[in-house]
Formats: sequence, C-alpha cells, structure tokens
Amino acid sequence: MRESFRQSQSTPGGDAAGQPVRLASAFCSVADSRPLESLISEISARVVKVSAEALDGEILRSLREVLLPLGVDRGGLLEVCEDSPVVKVSHAWYDEGVAQVSGEINLAELFPWSYQQLVVQGQTVAMASRDDLPPEADVDRQSHVLLGTRSALTIPLFIGQRVHHLVAVNAQKAERAWPAEVITHLRLLGEIFVSALQRRDADRALLRTMERLDLAAASADAGLWELDFETGLIWTTEKARQLFGLDAGLELTLARFLEEVHTEDRGMIRDAIDAAHRTGGEVSVEYRIPTPDGEVRWMSSRGRFQTGGASEPSRLMGVTLEVTRRKQMERQLQEQFQEIGRLKELLERENACLRNEVAICDEFRAFGGVSGNLGSIMTQVEQVARTCSTVLVQGETGTGKELIAQAIHRISERGKRPMVKVNCAALPAALVESELFGREKGAFTGALSRQMGRFELADGSTLFLDEIAEMPLETQAKLLRVLQDGEFERLGSPQTIKVDVRVIAATNRDLAEEVEKGRFRRDLYYRLNVFPIQVPPLRERPEDIPKLAWEFVNEFGERMGKKVRRIAAGDLQALVMYSWPGNIRELRNVIEHAMIVSQGETLELHRPAPLSQPGETPTTLEDVERRHIQAILKATHGRVKGAGGAAERLGLNPSTLYSRMRKLGINPVHP
Repeated sequence: MRESFRQSQSTPGGDAAGQPVRLASAFCSVADSRPLESLISEISARVVKVSAEALDGEILRSLREVLLPLGVDRGGLLEVCEDSPVVKVSHAWYDEGVAQVSGEINLAELFPWSYQQLVVQGQTVAMASRDDLPPEADVDRQSHVLLGTRSALTIPLFIGQRVHHLVAVNAQKAERAWPAEVITHLRLLGEIFVSALQRRDADRALLRTMERLDLAAASADAGLWELDFETGLIWTTEKARQLFGLDAGLELTLARFLEEVHTEDRGMIRDAIDAAHRTGGEVSVEYRIPTPDGEVRWMSSRGRFQTGGASEPSRLMGVTLEVTRRKQMERQLQEQFQEIGRLKELLERENACLRNEVAICDEFRAFGGVSGNLGSIMTQVEQVARTCSTVLVQGETGTGKELIAQAIHRISERGKRPMVKVNCAALPAALVESELFGREKGAFTGALSRQMGRFELADGSTLFLDEIAEMPLETQAKLLRVLQDGEFERLGSPQTIKVDVRVIAATNRDLAEEVEKGRFRRDLYYRLNVFPIQVPPLRERPEDIPKLAWEFVNEFGERMGKKVRRIAAGDLQALVMYSWPGNIRELRNVIEHAMIVSQGETLELHRPAPLSQPGETPTTLEDVERRHIQAILKATHGRVKGAGGAAERLGLNPSTLYSRMRKLGINPVHP
C-alpha cells in the first residue's frame, strides 16, 4: 500500500526537532534497541582512544558491527562538499556480494529531490520502498533502480549551520522500514564519527601549522618559547635551548633562564616581562648572553601576551633570534662613523695647513732662489731633511724660519702630507696643551666637544712648533715625553696614543739663555737642539735684497695685474743700505706698498719712516756707497776677487772696486 508523501517542518539537527521524511507502506519496529545502544557506547569509547592513524579503520569496523545486525547491505559516511553538489564517500561498508558505488556522487544530479531534502533543508530521508517516492522524485527513483536500492535511509549531520556529512544505509536484498530508534542511534553514531574526524583534522592542521612554524623558525635560525606567568615555567624549542646554551632535559624557569643572561641586562628583561603582563601587549628586548671564553652573544626576543581561558593561565609567547653579527656590524659601523669624523677633522685641518702653505709658497720660492750666506743653510736643510731628527731653527723675527721648516718638510719623505703648524705665542698658556695633545669632551670647563690634537693630526708628517720659547714649563714636560717615546694622552682620557711625528721648532730667542734663566727646560733644549740652524738677518746679507725685491715685485705684479720693469738705482741702493729690523717680512711689505701706488713701469718706492734708523741723520751719496761696500765686504769676509767675492757681487772690476775703496777709506781686511 502506497502512502502519500508527508514532510514535517523541522529545524536542522534531525528527529529530535521533528519527524523525518518517511516513505513507507508498512512500519516495522525494533523490539529491543538496548544491544544497539550498548554497542554504540562501546564504539564511542573506542573512537575516543584510537590514534589518528587508526581512526579510519576503527570507523569501518564500527560500521560493520552496527549495520550487519540491522539487515542492511551497504552503508557509510558521505562528506558534503561546500558550494558543490558533489559528495565524497569517505567511509563505506558493503555486505558480501554487494557492488560498490563510486567514491564521488553528484547528489544534485542523481538524486535532486533527496538533495533538496537533505542538504538544502537538512531533513532526514527514510525510504522504505522505491514506490513510495513522490512523483517529483522520479529522477531519484531511476537512480535507486540503477544502484539496486530497495530501501534507503539518509541522515544529515551538521557542523554549525551547514550539513557537513551524511549517514547513508541501503537495503538491496529486501525492503525494510526505518524505526525512529534506528534513526536516532545511527545519527548518534554518525556524530561520533564526524566529531572524531573533525578532531583529527584539527590535530593534523595544528601539526602542519607547528611544522610550518618550526620550519620557518629553523629557516630564520630562531627559537620559540612560552612563559607561564603562574608557574614561571618556560617551554622552549630545541633551537631556543641551543641559543641559550641549555641542556635539553633541564626544567627551565624564568629564574634559571636569567642566570644565563648578563647581570646588567637581567633587570631590563624583568621590566619587559612585567610590562607585557601589565599592558597585555607586545614587548621586544635585546640582551647579552656571556660565553665561557669571556665574549658575549647578543639575543633579540619578541613576545606577545596571551590571555588564558577559565582553566588556563596567562602566557607570554615569543621568538628569539641571535643578533650578535648585527651588533658587531653596528659597532663596526659606529667605529667607522667615528673614524670618518676623525678623518673629516683631519682633512679640514690638513686643508687649513695646505692653504697656509700656499700663502707662503711665493715667499718660499723667493727664499730658495737666493744664494750668498744662505748657501750653507740650504746645504744644512738638504742634510737633515732625509732624516727624522728634530731641528731647531733660530733667527730674528721675519728672517724666514718657517720657510726653512717648510723646505725641510717638502724634501723629506713626509713631504707628501701637509706640515702642521702651531704658534705657541699665539695661544693662551692654558690652551697650549689642549691644542697640542687634544681633549675629550668635558675635560675642562668649556670643552663642549672632543678635539683632535696637533700631534695626532701630524701623525706621519711634520709638526712645526713656532715660538717654542713661549711654551709653558708644564707643557714642555709632556712635549719631552712625546719626543722621547712618541706617545701621549688626550686631556681627560687615560688612553695612550702613539704617533710618528717629526718636530721642527723655531724661536727668535736664545734658548740657551732661556735655559740659564730657568724659563726653558734644559732636557727639552738638548732634545730640540739635535740639529740647530741659525738663519741670518737680512741686514747681514744685503746682496740678497735686490733679488728678493724683484721676486716680490713679480709676485705682486701677477696678483695686481701690473707690469713693473724698472727700479730706480737710488731706490734699490736705499733698500740695500737699510738695516731691515723686520727682515724679509718688512721688505715684502714695503714692496707691496710700492706696487699698490705705482702707476707705470717704474716702481714708485716711497721711503717711509721705517726705511731709516731711528735718530739717523741724512747721509751723502758717498756715505751710502761706503756703507754698501762695507756690507758686501763683511758678507764676503773681506774677499774682493774671485767667485762670490765683493767685486763680483757689486758687478765691478776688482781694480775698480779697489780704487773706490781707497777713495772711500775702506780697509779690505777690516771693512
């Protein structure tokens, strides 16, 4: 007898919420469902304990144990694909001689009516006979015929609001009804299976995530850890223990971990952990791990606060990387920056020295081009230049002592670098030591920055100490140490600095006399006076005055764009006869003044008061001539004839010069 189709309006979840869709002409009940209940309880206990690898086998075993006594021929668990009408047969049991179905079934195509009932509306479909299907289920009926199904029961299983699996059982050999107790027990069995499968999938996903995380951490050479705030225990990966140098079997606590950390960094780590616990945020800290060989390894740890559930404590989870190499590179970079700063300061000072050298280049060229009394000096310069010996240059102000020092430096092996100059007389006594040896920031009041000293600047070059007699006695002692040992300390620093500096000192005083008066250290004087050079004043070498005058005329002519071709004989003679207390510097100034006022090709030499000695009365031409010849004879030590003699220097025939000397009353032996 065929009954009309009846569908109840039930909520997702099965019979408990309403009646299933029943298609049956007769209803058969199971007399006693207690054995089935007991079997499902046993299966549930087994499934809970079974391993992930053995779960599939346990499900197949359980299907056989349940379905075989129910008199069905096949049954299984179908997985419903989201957003797809295809279902996959994940687990299936077949009685002997029963044909197996495809592993994937297009449910919407083969069983469109059942698909709507099961997947769309979430209702159980219980078919006792194919003839019980409604007319609109004709496609479903034909599919059952093809599969040999006489009776079928399909139960939807939910995860959330979506039908995730189907429990399907079929009878092929004979028709049968589906009592409510059977439906309830089979749904429970299916839910047990789905729960176990979901748990296994979650475990596998977690395992894959952990494996990927471990792989990522290993690739980054990072260690993972977790701190339990309640117990103080720390869980770590093997890599983290390797980073910290800890044994694998050691129970690690926060206190034990801090023992491995540098004592100066432990407080910083505690503060970071407290901050994470207090704010519930993320923290990052870098710290040191001492090594047995006395070195340190740098670690960088980043952690994030994790709130525990009702039964779980709060945790700090994080990752640690070794950043020793980065720290070393940062330190090297900082040192390089400091070196760049030092080289920049060195370059600036060398540039200043080069500008100073350029300023005196013309003077040096003029100075090096003269002969006469300076011949022996230039010989001394050549002798001492190739050595590293200290040189003491003495002479009056303006005689060219610095030019002598420049000449020594230029032809020495140090000449490729600029000579560094310090004028001891131009610096306050309190700053001489700072200028020579440098200072650290805060070495004294007003020392707002670190400064490199001239000795450090002149390393590998020459240091010219002008007006050395003006140096304070306390600084002289430190200078003596540098000359002896080549080392010193900056003001405010205990670090010893070694340098290779050649020292040339100059003074316009008699240092021996200064020593006797107690104003200059005797031991320093002996150290400086290794190779003394005495530069004569200009008045003792009048033969050089015309040549120097023309050098200066040419120099200023190029600068001013003027062309002076002639100096009046009287003016030139006046220059020769003047005593020049200011020496070469004074002569240069006089020529510069004359070049400024000159309009034509003849030098307009104005004779200012400095050209005459104080208190000197006007002289006759004979007096001027007499003084000039006497000066030349004095320079040649009374020699009239021969190369370099007075006649040659004056451009006269020796007999003519003897005649003029007799007329002027000049004795060649005692000029």
